[in-house]
Amino acid sequence: MTFTRTTIELAASDPDRLALAGDGERLTYGDLRETSTRIRSGLEQLLDARHREGRPASASDGETGGVPIVAVSLSRAIDVGRFVVGIASFRAIVAVIDPLWPLEHRLTTIRRVDAAIVITDDGDFEGALAGLEHGAWHGSVIGLERFDALAAAAPVSAGPEVRPRDEPYLLLFTSGTTDLPKGFLRTRGSWDYNVEASRGPLFARAGVQTIAPGPVSYSLTLYALVEALATGGSLHLQSRFDATDAVRTIAQHGIARFVGVPSMLLALAAAARREPPGAGSALASLRWVITGGANQSQAIRERFAEAAPQAVLRSYYGASEIGFIGYSDAGDGTRLTPFAGLEAEVRDDAGTRVPDGEIGTLHIRVASQVERYLTATSHERITGDDGWSSVGDLAALVDGEIVLAGRAGDMAVTGGHKVSLPQVERALATVPGCEQCCAIALPDAALGSIVAVVVEGASVVERAPGGEPTAAAGDALSVGEMLSVGEMLSVGEMLSVGEMLGAGEMLGAGVVPPKAVMQRELRRLLPEQFVPRRYYRADRLPRTAGGKIRRVAVAELVAAGEAERL
Repeated sequence: MTFTRTTIELAASDPDRLALAGDGERLTYGDLRETSTRIRSGLEQLLDARHREGRPASASDGETGGVPIVAVSLSRAIDVGRFVVGIASFRAIVAVIDPLWPLEHRLTTIRRVDAAIVITDDGDFEGALAGLEHGAWHGSVIGLERFDALAAAAPVSAGPEVRPRDEPYLLLFTSGTTDLPKGFLRTRGSWDYNVEASRGPLFARAGVQTIAPGPVSYSLTLYALVEALATGGSLHLQSRFDATDAVRTIAQHGIARFVGVPSMLLALAAAARREPPGAGSALASLRWVITGGANQSQAIRERFAEAAPQAVLRSYYGASEIGFIGYSDAGDGTRLTPFAGLEAEVRDDAGTRVPDGEIGTLHIRVASQVERYLTATSHERITGDDGWSSVGDLAALVDGEIVLAGRAGDMAVTGGHKVSLPQVERALATVPGCEQCCAIALPDAALGSIVAVVVEGASVVERAPGGEPTAAAGDALSVGEMLSVGEMLSVGEMLSVGEMLGAGEMLGAGVVPPKAVMQRELRRLLPEQFVPRRYYRADRLPRTAGGKIRRVAVAELVAAGEAERL
Protein backbone atom coordinates (compact mmCIF):
# COMPACT_ATOMS: atom_id res chain seq x y z
CA MET A 1 0.00 0.00 0.00
CA THR A 2 1.40 3.36 -1.03
CA PHE A 3 0.91 5.15 2.30
CA THR A 4 2.39 2.24 4.28
CA ARG A 5 5.50 2.35 2.12
CA THR A 6 5.75 6.13 2.54
CA THR A 7 5.28 5.85 6.30
CA ILE A 8 8.06 3.28 6.55
CA GLU A 9 10.43 5.33 4.37
CA LEU A 10 9.79 8.67 6.12
CA ALA A 11 9.97 7.07 9.56
CA ALA A 12 13.55 6.18 8.61
CA SER A 13 14.58 9.28 6.64
CA ASP A 14 12.53 12.10 8.24
CA PRO A 15 10.96 10.73 11.45
CA ASP A 16 10.10 14.17 12.86
CA ARG A 17 7.98 15.23 9.87
CA LEU A 18 4.38 15.81 10.94
CA ALA A 19 2.00 13.12 9.68
CA LEU A 20 -1.30 13.63 11.56
CA ALA A 21 -2.58 16.30 13.93
CA GLY A 22 -5.90 16.82 15.66
CA ASP A 23 -7.75 16.70 18.98
CA GLY A 24 -4.75 18.34 20.64
CA GLU A 25 -2.31 15.64 19.51
CA ARG A 26 0.43 15.44 16.88
CA LEU A 27 1.86 12.28 15.35
CA THR A 28 5.07 12.37 13.31
CA TYR A 29 5.96 9.72 10.74
CA GLY A 30 8.20 8.18 13.40
CA ASP A 31 5.26 8.11 15.80
CA LEU A 32 3.05 6.53 13.13
CA ARG A 33 5.46 3.67 12.63
CA GLU A 34 5.57 3.07 16.38
CA THR A 35 1.80 3.25 16.87
CA SER A 36 1.23 1.00 13.82
CA THR A 37 3.56 -1.57 15.37
CA ARG A 38 1.64 -1.45 18.65
CA ILE A 39 -1.75 -1.68 16.93
CA ARG A 40 -0.55 -4.71 14.99
CA SER A 41 0.76 -6.27 18.23
CA GLY A 42 -2.61 -5.83 19.94
CA LEU A 43 -4.63 -7.13 17.02
CA GLU A 44 -2.43 -10.18 16.63
CA GLN A 45 -3.13 -11.01 20.29
CA LEU A 46 -6.89 -10.73 19.72
CA LEU A 47 -6.85 -12.71 16.47
CA ASP A 48 -4.72 -15.44 18.04
CA ALA A 49 -7.17 -15.65 20.96
CA ARG A 50 -10.05 -15.91 18.51
CA HIS A 51 -8.29 -18.83 16.81
CA ARG A 52 -7.54 -20.55 20.15
CA GLU A 53 -11.19 -20.21 21.21
CA GLY A 54 -12.21 -22.01 18.04
CA ARG A 55 -14.52 -19.26 16.86
CA PRO A 56 -16.07 -20.02 13.48
CA ALA A 57 -14.83 -18.27 10.38
CA SER A 58 -16.52 -14.98 9.52
CA ALA A 59 -19.32 -15.22 6.99
CA SER A 60 -17.43 -12.75 4.79
CA ASP A 61 -14.19 -14.78 4.69
CA GLY A 62 -14.99 -16.19 1.26
CA GLU A 63 -15.14 -12.69 -0.22
CA THR A 64 -12.20 -11.25 1.71
CA GLY A 65 -9.90 -14.17 0.94
CA GLY A 66 -9.79 -14.91 4.65
CA VAL A 67 -8.39 -11.47 5.51
CA PRO A 68 -10.03 -10.47 8.83
CA ILE A 69 -12.21 -7.37 9.07
CA VAL A 70 -11.36 -5.03 11.95
CA ALA A 71 -14.01 -2.35 12.56
CA VAL A 72 -13.30 0.85 14.46
CA SER A 73 -16.03 3.11 15.81
CA LEU A 74 -14.27 5.95 17.63
CA SER A 75 -15.25 9.49 18.52
CA ARG A 76 -11.89 11.20 17.94
CA ALA A 77 -10.61 11.68 14.39
CA ILE A 78 -6.96 11.31 15.47
CA ASP A 79 -7.75 7.87 16.94
CA VAL A 80 -9.50 6.77 13.76
CA GLY A 81 -6.53 8.04 11.76
CA ARG A 82 -3.93 6.07 13.70
CA PHE A 83 -6.03 2.90 13.55
CA VAL A 84 -6.60 3.18 9.80
CA VAL A 85 -2.83 3.44 9.32
CA GLY A 86 -2.07 0.68 11.82
CA ILE A 87 -4.62 -1.84 10.58
CA ALA A 88 -3.66 -1.25 6.96
CA SER A 89 -0.02 -1.93 7.77
CA PHE A 90 -0.45 -5.71 7.92
CA ARG A 91 -2.85 -8.41 6.72
CA ALA A 92 -6.19 -6.95 7.81
CA ILE A 93 -9.17 -5.00 6.46
CA VAL A 94 -10.22 -1.81 8.22
CA ALA A 95 -13.87 -0.69 8.37
CA VAL A 96 -14.66 2.73 9.84
CA ILE A 97 -18.10 2.80 11.48
CA ASP A 98 -19.56 6.24 12.18
CA PRO A 99 -20.09 6.53 15.98
CA LEU A 100 -23.05 8.84 15.34
CA TRP A 101 -25.01 6.24 13.42
CA PRO A 102 -27.97 5.03 15.50
CA LEU A 103 -27.01 2.12 17.73
CA GLU A 104 -29.18 -0.39 15.87
CA HIS A 105 -27.72 0.84 12.58
CA ARG A 106 -24.19 0.09 13.84
CA LEU A 107 -25.17 -3.29 15.29
CA THR A 108 -26.83 -4.40 12.05
CA THR A 109 -23.83 -3.31 9.99
CA ILE A 110 -21.41 -5.29 12.19
CA ARG A 111 -23.63 -8.37 12.06
CA ARG A 112 -23.97 -8.20 8.30
CA VAL A 113 -20.27 -7.91 7.51
CA ASP A 114 -19.38 -10.22 10.45
CA ALA A 115 -16.33 -8.23 11.54
CA ALA A 116 -13.73 -10.28 13.43
CA ILE A 117 -12.81 -7.46 15.85
CA VAL A 118 -14.58 -4.23 16.82
CA ILE A 119 -12.73 -1.45 18.67
CA THR A 120 -14.90 1.30 20.16
CA ASP A 121 -14.93 4.02 22.80
CA ASP A 122 -18.74 3.87 23.11
CA GLY A 123 -19.71 1.82 26.16
CA ASP A 124 -23.29 1.33 24.99
CA PHE A 125 -22.14 0.00 21.62
CA GLU A 126 -19.57 -2.27 23.28
CA GLY A 127 -22.18 -3.65 25.67
CA ALA A 128 -24.75 -4.22 22.94
CA LEU A 129 -22.23 -6.11 20.79
CA ALA A 130 -21.07 -8.19 23.75
CA GLY A 131 -24.68 -9.08 24.47
CA LEU A 132 -25.52 -10.41 21.01
CA GLU A 133 -26.81 -13.95 21.09
CA HIS A 134 -24.45 -16.73 20.09
CA GLY A 135 -24.55 -17.16 16.33
CA ALA A 136 -25.76 -13.60 15.64
CA TRP A 137 -22.15 -12.45 15.33
CA HIS A 138 -18.88 -14.40 15.41
CA GLY A 139 -16.52 -11.57 16.34
CA SER A 140 -15.35 -9.92 19.56
CA VAL A 141 -15.47 -6.33 20.84
CA ILE A 142 -12.97 -4.40 22.95
CA GLY A 143 -12.99 -0.88 24.38
CA LEU A 144 -10.37 1.58 23.18
CA GLU A 145 -8.60 1.99 26.54
CA ARG A 146 -8.46 -1.76 27.06
CA PHE A 147 -7.10 -2.27 23.56
CA ASP A 148 -4.38 0.34 24.00
CA ALA A 149 -3.34 -1.29 27.30
CA LEU A 150 -3.30 -4.73 25.64
CA ALA A 151 -1.24 -3.41 22.70
CA ALA A 152 1.28 -1.74 25.02
CA ALA A 153 1.80 -4.97 26.99
CA ALA A 154 1.84 -7.36 24.00
CA PRO A 155 5.05 -8.75 22.47
CA VAL A 156 6.27 -6.30 19.87
CA SER A 157 5.15 -7.30 16.38
CA ALA A 158 7.08 -7.18 13.13
CA GLY A 159 5.64 -3.73 12.52
CA PRO A 160 4.18 -2.23 9.35
CA GLU A 161 4.81 -3.96 6.06
CA VAL A 162 4.00 -3.31 2.41
CA ARG A 163 1.36 -5.83 1.37
CA PRO A 164 0.37 -7.17 -2.10
CA ARG A 165 -1.54 -4.66 -4.22
CA ASP A 166 -4.39 -7.07 -4.99
CA GLU A 167 -5.13 -7.67 -1.30
CA PRO A 168 -8.29 -6.05 0.14
CA TYR A 169 -7.55 -3.64 2.96
CA LEU A 170 -10.56 -1.33 3.27
CA LEU A 171 -14.30 -1.92 3.70
CA LEU A 172 -16.36 1.11 2.70
CA PHE A 173 -20.10 1.73 2.86
CA THR A 174 -22.58 3.59 0.70
CA SER A 175 -24.52 6.46 2.25
CA GLY A 176 -27.69 4.41 2.71
CA THR A 177 -30.04 7.01 1.24
CA THR A 178 -32.96 4.60 0.93
CA ASP A 179 -31.82 1.53 2.88
CA LEU A 180 -29.06 0.19 5.08
CA PRO A 181 -25.60 0.95 3.67
CA LYS A 182 -24.08 -1.49 1.21
CA GLY A 183 -20.51 -2.54 1.88
CA PHE A 184 -17.75 -3.07 -0.68
CA LEU A 185 -14.06 -3.86 -0.55
CA ARG A 186 -11.23 -1.79 -1.94
CA THR A 187 -7.85 -3.33 -2.70
CA ARG A 188 -4.59 -1.61 -1.92
CA GLY A 189 -3.82 -1.29 -5.61
CA SER A 190 -7.16 0.36 -6.43
CA TRP A 191 -6.47 3.23 -4.05
CA ASP A 192 -2.83 3.40 -5.11
CA TYR A 193 -4.26 4.20 -8.54
CA ASN A 194 -6.33 7.03 -7.07
CA VAL A 195 -3.35 8.45 -5.21
CA GLU A 196 -1.54 8.93 -8.51
CA ALA A 197 -4.49 11.05 -9.66
CA SER A 198 -4.25 13.09 -6.47
CA ARG A 199 -0.65 14.07 -7.18
CA GLY A 200 -1.82 16.04 -10.22
CA PRO A 201 -5.35 17.47 -10.40
CA LEU A 202 -5.91 17.38 -6.62
CA PHE A 203 -2.55 18.89 -5.62
CA ALA A 204 -1.53 16.31 -2.98
CA ARG A 205 2.25 16.60 -2.71
CA ALA A 206 5.20 15.91 -0.42
CA GLY A 207 5.54 18.42 2.40
CA VAL A 208 2.12 19.99 1.77
CA GLN A 209 0.00 20.56 4.88
CA THR A 210 -3.69 19.72 4.39
CA ILE A 211 -6.65 20.28 6.67
CA ALA A 212 -9.65 17.96 6.29
CA PRO A 213 -12.25 18.66 8.99
CA GLY A 214 -14.86 16.14 9.97
CA PRO A 215 -15.24 12.45 10.73
CA VAL A 216 -12.89 9.98 9.10
CA SER A 217 -15.92 7.72 8.64
CA TYR A 218 -16.83 9.97 5.69
CA SER A 219 -15.01 8.77 2.57
CA LEU A 220 -13.94 12.30 1.56
CA THR A 221 -11.98 12.69 4.81
CA LEU A 222 -10.77 9.09 4.79
CA TYR A 223 -9.35 9.50 1.31
CA ALA A 224 -7.73 12.81 2.30
CA LEU A 225 -5.89 10.85 5.00
CA VAL A 226 -4.71 8.21 2.53
CA GLU A 227 -3.55 10.67 -0.13
CA ALA A 228 -1.80 12.99 2.34
CA LEU A 229 0.22 10.18 3.90
CA ALA A 230 0.85 8.43 0.58
CA THR A 231 2.42 11.58 -0.85
CA GLY A 232 4.45 12.45 2.25
CA GLY A 233 2.23 15.33 3.32
CA SER A 234 0.80 16.32 6.70
CA LEU A 235 -2.91 16.14 7.59
CA HIS A 236 -4.76 18.18 10.21
CA LEU A 237 -8.02 16.57 11.36
CA GLN A 238 -11.02 17.81 13.31
CA SER A 239 -13.40 15.41 15.06
CA ARG A 240 -16.00 18.15 15.01
CA PHE A 241 -15.98 20.76 12.29
CA ASP A 242 -15.41 24.11 13.94
CA ALA A 243 -14.94 26.88 11.40
CA THR A 244 -13.25 29.28 13.82
CA ASP A 245 -10.78 26.64 14.98
CA ALA A 246 -10.13 25.58 11.37
CA VAL A 247 -9.36 29.16 10.29
CA ARG A 248 -6.97 29.64 13.21
CA THR A 249 -5.26 26.31 12.48
CA ILE A 250 -4.82 27.34 8.84
CA ALA A 251 -3.31 30.69 9.86
CA GLN A 252 -1.11 29.31 12.64
CA HIS A 253 0.44 26.50 10.60
CA GLY A 254 0.41 28.12 7.16
CA ILE A 255 -1.75 25.33 5.77
CA ALA A 256 -1.82 25.36 1.98
CA ARG A 257 -4.54 22.81 1.17
CA PHE A 258 -8.13 22.30 2.34
CA VAL A 259 -10.33 19.26 1.66
CA GLY A 260 -14.00 19.32 2.63
CA VAL A 261 -17.58 19.67 1.50
CA PRO A 262 -18.57 22.85 -0.39
CA SER A 263 -20.76 24.38 2.27
CA MET A 264 -17.89 24.34 4.78
CA LEU A 265 -16.43 27.14 2.68
CA LEU A 266 -19.25 29.49 3.71
CA ALA A 267 -18.46 28.80 7.35
CA LEU A 268 -14.73 29.32 6.80
CA ALA A 269 -15.29 32.62 4.99
CA ALA A 270 -17.58 33.87 7.78
CA ALA A 271 -15.10 32.79 10.48
CA ALA A 272 -12.22 34.46 8.63
CA ARG A 273 -14.15 37.74 8.60
CA ARG A 274 -14.45 37.56 12.39
CA GLU A 275 -10.70 37.28 12.93
CA PRO A 276 -8.99 40.45 14.23
CA PRO A 277 -7.75 42.78 11.46
CA GLY A 278 -4.13 43.69 10.97
CA ALA A 279 -2.44 40.47 9.91
CA GLY A 280 -4.08 40.19 6.51
CA SER A 281 -6.44 37.45 5.46
CA ALA A 282 -6.71 34.55 7.90
CA LEU A 283 -6.85 32.25 4.86
CA ALA A 284 -3.87 33.79 3.07
CA SER A 285 -1.81 30.58 3.15
CA LEU A 286 -4.39 28.51 1.28
CA ARG A 287 -3.33 27.66 -2.25
CA TRP A 288 -5.56 24.70 -3.11
CA VAL A 289 -9.13 24.18 -1.94
CA ILE A 290 -10.60 20.80 -2.88
CA THR A 291 -14.28 20.04 -2.38
CA GLY A 292 -16.33 16.90 -2.91
CA GLY A 293 -19.41 15.12 -1.60
CA ALA A 294 -21.85 17.68 -3.06
CA ASN A 295 -22.07 20.08 -5.98
CA GLN A 296 -19.89 23.17 -5.68
CA SER A 297 -22.21 26.06 -6.52
CA GLN A 298 -20.97 29.15 -8.30
CA ALA A 299 -22.37 31.29 -5.49
CA ILE A 300 -20.16 29.54 -2.93
CA ARG A 301 -17.17 29.84 -5.27
CA GLU A 302 -17.62 33.57 -5.56
CA ARG A 303 -18.16 34.19 -1.86
CA PHE A 304 -15.18 32.07 -0.83
CA ALA A 305 -12.93 33.72 -3.42
CA GLU A 306 -13.41 37.00 -1.55
CA ALA A 307 -11.95 35.40 1.60
CA ALA A 308 -9.15 33.46 -0.13
CA PRO A 309 -8.55 35.08 -3.55
CA GLN A 310 -5.13 33.39 -3.91
CA ALA A 311 -6.54 29.84 -3.69
CA VAL A 312 -7.45 27.57 -6.61
CA LEU A 313 -10.92 26.19 -5.85
CA ARG A 314 -11.45 22.79 -7.47
CA SER A 315 -14.42 20.51 -6.93
CA TYR A 316 -14.34 16.86 -7.88
CA TYR A 317 -16.83 14.08 -8.28
CA GLY A 318 -16.36 10.38 -7.78
CA ALA A 319 -18.09 7.30 -6.49
CA SER A 320 -16.37 5.30 -3.78
CA GLU A 321 -17.20 2.11 -5.69
CA ILE A 322 -15.54 3.43 -8.85
CA GLY A 323 -12.96 6.07 -7.90
CA PHE A 324 -12.38 9.55 -9.28
CA ILE A 325 -14.60 10.52 -12.22
CA GLY A 326 -14.10 14.21 -13.00
CA TYR A 327 -13.33 17.67 -11.65
CA SER A 328 -14.48 21.24 -12.20
CA ASP A 329 -13.12 24.73 -11.61
CA ALA A 330 -16.20 26.78 -12.49
CA GLY A 331 -19.96 26.93 -12.53
CA ASP A 332 -22.07 24.65 -10.36
CA GLY A 333 -19.61 21.77 -10.44
CA THR A 334 -21.73 19.51 -12.65
CA ARG A 335 -19.69 19.89 -15.85
CA LEU A 336 -16.63 17.73 -15.29
CA THR A 337 -13.28 17.22 -16.95
CA PRO A 338 -12.67 13.45 -16.73
CA PHE A 339 -9.61 12.31 -14.78
CA ALA A 340 -6.83 10.82 -16.91
CA GLY A 341 -7.21 7.15 -17.69
CA LEU A 342 -10.99 7.15 -17.38
CA GLU A 343 -13.42 6.13 -20.12
CA ALA A 344 -17.07 7.27 -19.98
CA GLU A 345 -20.22 6.22 -21.84
CA VAL A 346 -23.84 7.27 -21.43
CA ARG A 347 -26.45 4.58 -22.10
CA ASP A 348 -30.23 4.35 -22.23
CA ASP A 349 -32.35 1.87 -20.25
CA ALA A 350 -31.71 -0.82 -22.87
CA GLY A 351 -27.96 -0.43 -22.47
CA THR A 352 -27.47 1.30 -25.83
CA ARG A 353 -25.06 4.21 -26.02
CA VAL A 354 -26.92 7.50 -26.55
CA PRO A 355 -25.77 10.42 -28.72
CA ASP A 356 -23.69 13.16 -27.13
CA GLY A 357 -25.85 15.72 -25.36
CA GLU A 358 -28.58 13.26 -24.39
CA ILE A 359 -29.13 12.26 -20.77
CA GLY A 360 -28.76 8.62 -19.81
CA THR A 361 -27.03 6.45 -17.23
CA LEU A 362 -23.32 7.09 -16.83
CA HIS A 363 -20.99 4.09 -17.21
CA ILE A 364 -17.29 4.22 -16.35
CA ARG A 365 -14.29 2.06 -17.12
CA VAL A 366 -11.24 2.75 -14.94
CA ALA A 367 -8.57 0.75 -13.13
CA SER A 368 -9.92 1.60 -9.66
CA GLN A 369 -13.48 0.28 -10.08
CA VAL A 370 -15.04 -2.35 -7.79
CA GLU A 371 -16.77 -5.46 -9.11
CA ARG A 372 -19.57 -6.00 -6.58
CA TYR A 373 -20.92 -5.28 -3.12
CA LEU A 374 -20.42 -7.67 -0.23
CA THR A 375 -23.08 -10.35 -0.62
CA ALA A 376 -24.30 -9.89 2.95
CA THR A 377 -25.18 -6.27 2.19
CA SER A 378 -26.40 -6.46 -1.44
CA HIS A 379 -26.56 -8.81 -4.42
CA GLU A 380 -26.16 -5.90 -6.84
CA ARG A 381 -23.18 -5.75 -9.15
CA ILE A 382 -21.23 -2.57 -9.72
CA THR A 383 -19.28 -3.71 -12.78
CA GLY A 384 -20.93 -5.65 -15.59
CA ASP A 385 -19.53 -8.52 -17.62
CA ASP A 386 -18.43 -5.99 -20.23
CA GLY A 387 -16.08 -4.32 -17.73
CA TRP A 388 -18.09 -1.08 -17.39
CA SER A 389 -19.27 0.15 -13.98
CA SER A 390 -22.24 2.27 -12.91
CA VAL A 391 -23.81 3.48 -9.68
CA GLY A 392 -26.86 4.91 -11.44
CA ASP A 393 -25.65 8.46 -12.09
CA LEU A 394 -27.53 10.31 -14.82
CA ALA A 395 -25.39 12.39 -17.14
CA ALA A 396 -24.68 13.52 -20.67
CA LEU A 397 -21.41 13.71 -22.59
CA VAL A 398 -20.80 17.12 -24.17
CA ASP A 399 -17.56 17.97 -26.01
CA GLY A 400 -15.65 15.33 -24.09
CA GLU A 401 -16.91 16.50 -20.70
CA ILE A 402 -19.34 14.78 -18.31
CA VAL A 403 -22.42 16.81 -17.40
CA LEU A 404 -24.10 15.37 -14.32
CA ALA A 405 -27.90 15.33 -14.02
CA GLY A 406 -28.38 13.46 -10.74
CA ARG A 407 -29.24 9.85 -9.91
CA ALA A 408 -31.99 7.52 -11.05
CA GLY A 409 -35.07 8.86 -9.25
CA ASP A 410 -33.78 12.43 -9.58
CA MET A 411 -35.67 13.07 -12.82
CA ALA A 412 -39.29 14.19 -13.08
CA VAL A 413 -41.45 14.08 -16.21
CA THR A 414 -43.92 16.95 -16.27
CA GLY A 415 -46.04 17.71 -19.31
CA GLY A 416 -43.67 15.62 -21.45
CA HIS A 417 -40.56 17.51 -20.26
CA LYS A 418 -37.74 15.78 -18.37
CA VAL A 419 -36.70 17.89 -15.40
CA SER A 420 -33.54 17.31 -13.37
CA LEU A 421 -34.54 17.78 -9.73
CA PRO A 422 -30.93 18.36 -8.57
CA GLN A 423 -30.66 21.18 -11.13
CA VAL A 424 -33.71 22.82 -9.56
CA GLU A 425 -32.14 22.44 -6.11
CA ARG A 426 -28.84 23.94 -7.20
CA ALA A 427 -30.61 27.00 -8.59
CA LEU A 428 -32.81 27.44 -5.53
CA ALA A 429 -29.84 27.05 -3.17
CA THR A 430 -28.38 30.29 -4.57
CA VAL A 431 -31.33 32.21 -3.09
CA PRO A 432 -30.49 33.41 0.46
CA GLY A 433 -32.50 31.43 2.97
CA CYS A 434 -32.94 28.46 0.62
CA GLU A 435 -29.53 26.83 1.03
CA GLN A 436 -31.14 23.64 2.34
CA CYS A 437 -33.84 22.48 -0.02
CA CYS A 438 -35.21 19.45 -1.82
CA ALA A 439 -37.06 19.24 -5.13
CA ILE A 440 -39.67 16.52 -5.55
CA ALA A 441 -42.20 15.34 -8.12
CA LEU A 442 -45.86 15.34 -7.07
CA PRO A 443 -48.57 13.48 -9.02
CA ASP A 444 -50.78 15.63 -11.24
CA ALA A 445 -53.77 14.46 -13.27
CA ALA A 446 -53.09 16.81 -16.19
CA LEU A 447 -49.29 16.85 -16.42
CA GLY A 448 -48.45 13.45 -14.97
CA SER A 449 -46.38 15.15 -12.29
CA ILE A 450 -45.40 18.64 -11.20
CA VAL A 451 -42.21 19.91 -9.62
CA ALA A 452 -42.37 21.13 -6.03
CA VAL A 453 -39.68 22.31 -3.63
CA VAL A 454 -39.42 22.07 0.14
CA VAL A 455 -37.11 24.54 1.88
CA GLU A 456 -35.68 23.93 5.34
CA GLY A 457 -35.78 26.90 7.67
CA ALA A 458 -37.81 29.16 9.88
CA SER A 459 -40.97 31.03 8.97
CA VAL A 460 -40.70 34.65 7.96
CA VAL A 461 -40.52 36.87 11.05
CA GLU A 462 -40.77 40.62 10.63
CA ARG A 463 -39.56 41.77 14.06
CA ALA A 464 -38.27 40.17 17.23
CA PRO A 465 -40.29 40.49 20.48
CA GLY A 466 -38.11 43.32 21.76
CA GLY A 467 -38.68 45.34 18.63
CA GLU A 468 -35.31 44.50 17.06
CA PRO A 469 -35.61 43.71 13.36
CA THR A 470 -34.84 40.18 12.25
CA ALA A 471 -34.31 38.69 8.81
CA ALA A 472 -37.47 39.89 7.12
CA ALA A 473 -39.14 38.73 3.95
CA GLY A 474 -36.76 40.12 1.38
CA ASP A 475 -33.71 40.22 3.61
CA ALA A 476 -33.04 36.62 4.65
CA LEU A 477 -29.46 36.01 5.71
CA SER A 478 -27.52 33.15 4.24
CA VAL A 479 -26.40 30.30 6.46
CA GLY A 480 -22.76 31.34 6.24
CA GLU A 481 -23.55 34.92 7.27
CA MET A 482 -25.41 33.77 10.38
CA LEU A 483 -22.72 31.48 11.76
CA SER A 484 -21.66 32.17 15.30
CA VAL A 485 -18.79 30.59 17.18
CA GLY A 486 -21.10 28.30 19.14
CA GLU A 487 -23.14 27.19 16.16
CA MET A 488 -20.76 24.56 14.79
CA LEU A 489 -21.42 21.36 12.98
CA SER A 490 -21.83 17.98 14.62
CA VAL A 491 -19.16 15.40 13.85
CA GLY A 492 -21.10 12.91 11.77
CA GLU A 493 -23.26 15.13 9.65
CA MET A 494 -20.99 16.09 6.82
CA LEU A 495 -22.30 16.44 3.30
CA SER A 496 -23.48 20.03 3.13
CA VAL A 497 -24.21 22.72 5.67
CA GLY A 498 -27.84 21.62 5.85
CA GLU A 499 -26.82 17.99 5.77
CA MET A 500 -24.55 18.62 8.73
CA LEU A 501 -27.24 20.08 10.95
CA GLY A 502 -27.91 18.13 14.11
CA ALA A 503 -30.91 18.79 16.34
CA GLY A 504 -30.32 22.18 17.87
CA GLU A 505 -27.24 22.84 15.70
CA MET A 506 -28.97 24.94 13.11
CA LEU A 507 -26.06 27.24 12.20
CA GLY A 508 -28.30 30.23 12.67
CA ALA A 509 -31.17 28.63 10.76
CA GLY A 510 -32.10 30.66 7.71
CA VAL A 511 -35.43 32.42 7.25
CA VAL A 512 -37.29 31.05 4.25
CA PRO A 513 -38.08 33.89 1.82
CA PRO A 514 -41.56 34.40 0.38
CA LYS A 515 -42.71 32.24 -2.51
CA ALA A 516 -42.65 35.25 -4.86
CA VAL A 517 -38.95 35.82 -4.20
CA MET A 518 -38.10 32.18 -4.91
CA GLN A 519 -40.25 32.11 -8.05
CA ARG A 520 -38.72 35.29 -9.42
CA GLU A 521 -35.19 34.01 -8.98
CA LEU A 522 -35.92 30.56 -10.39
CA ARG A 523 -37.57 32.02 -13.49
CA ARG A 524 -34.36 33.95 -14.03
CA LEU A 525 -32.15 30.88 -13.53
CA LEU A 526 -34.12 27.98 -15.03
CA PRO A 527 -36.09 27.06 -18.15
CA GLU A 528 -39.80 27.64 -17.60
CA GLN A 529 -40.63 23.90 -17.43
CA PHE A 530 -38.12 23.52 -14.57
CA VAL A 531 -39.71 26.23 -12.40
CA PRO A 532 -41.60 24.57 -9.49
CA ARG A 533 -45.37 24.81 -9.34
CA ARG A 534 -45.54 24.48 -5.54
CA TYR A 535 -43.40 25.71 -2.64
CA TYR A 536 -43.25 24.34 0.91
CA ARG A 537 -41.36 25.01 4.13
CA ALA A 538 -40.27 22.49 6.76
CA ASP A 539 -38.43 22.97 10.05
CA ARG A 540 -36.27 19.95 9.26
CA LEU A 541 -35.80 17.88 6.10
CA PRO A 542 -35.56 14.09 6.58
CA ARG A 543 -31.99 12.78 6.31
CA THR A 544 -30.14 9.52 6.43
CA ALA A 545 -27.90 8.59 9.35
CA GLY A 546 -25.01 9.87 7.21
CA GLY A 547 -26.71 13.23 6.63
CA LYS A 548 -28.08 13.04 3.06
CA ILE A 549 -31.50 14.50 2.39
CA ARG A 550 -33.95 11.66 1.62
CA ARG A 551 -35.98 12.75 -1.41
CA VAL A 552 -38.58 9.98 -1.01
CA ALA A 553 -39.10 10.86 2.65
CA VAL A 554 -39.48 14.55 1.77
CA ALA A 555 -42.24 13.63 -0.70
CA GLU A 556 -43.91 11.59 2.04
CA LEU A 557 -43.65 14.58 4.39
CA VAL A 558 -45.55 16.72 1.88
CA ALA A 559 -48.14 14.00 1.21
CA ALA A 560 -48.78 13.70 4.95
CA GLY A 561 -49.43 17.43 5.21
CA GLU A 562 -46.43 17.92 7.50
CA ALA A 563 -44.84 20.67 5.40
CA GLU A 564 -46.20 24.22 5.29
CA ARG A 565 -47.38 25.23 1.82
CA LEU A 566 -46.29 28.74 0.90
